[in-house]
Amino acid sequence: MEAENGISRGKAIVKSGKLIRVDAIFRDGKIEKIKITGDFFLHPEDKIEELENSLEGREITQVKNIAQEVLKDAEYVGISAETIADAVREAWKNRR
Repeated sequence: MEAENGISRGKAIVKSGKLIRVDAIFRDGKIEKIKITGDFFLHPEDKIEELENSLEGREITQVKNIAQEVLKDAEYVGISAETIADAVREAWKNRR
């Protein structure tokens, strides 16, 4: 995916059994700010915040690997590293 300069915002809603919603701000082809919400279970709950913090400053091509690392010791239903990466890619495509 081609990087673009400046700030853009993307949103995505991915339904893969459960709902994953990503609201992100991209700058220079990287994730500047990201919020992941939806209809999924993740324990411990602070893992989602850890994931969001881990994704900031990273390129979207790194999302799946980062999500796999952050979620490796967590319990989750309705999401996976792949579905999170899909949602971020969708937000990137929908940026304005």
